[in-house]
Amino acid sequence: MIKAAYEKFLLPKLLDTCCSTKPIQYQRKKIVPQAKGTVLEIGVGSGLNIPFYEKKDIHKVYGLDPSEELCEMARKTAENNQLKIDFLLILCAPSQIQMML
Repeated sequence: MIKAAYEKFLLPKLLDTCCSTKPIQYQRKKIVPQAKGTVLEIGVGSGLNIPFYEKKDIHKVYGLDPSEELCEMARKTAENNQLKIDFLLILCAPSQIQMML
C-alpha cells in the first residue's frame, strides 16, 4: 500500500523535479530540437522534452512510459505546447519485457 502510494503520488513529482534542473534543461535545449520525422521517446516521463521539439520537423511522436501518472503529466505538457503525442503505456515491469530477436 505504501509502495503504491509512493509510486502514484510522490515518485512522479520527484522525478519531474530532479529531471528539470538547469543543467539537464540546458542539454534538452541543445539535443531535442535535432529530432526529426517520427520520434519514439522511451521514458517520456512528465514530458520535459516536449517544449523543445521543433514542430515543423516532427511528423509523429510516440511517448513510452510505465507510469500512468507521468504520462498524464506529459499529456498536459503536450496540450500546452500544441504537440500531438500518442502515449504507449508499459503494463508490466521492465524485467518482464523480453526482447524478440
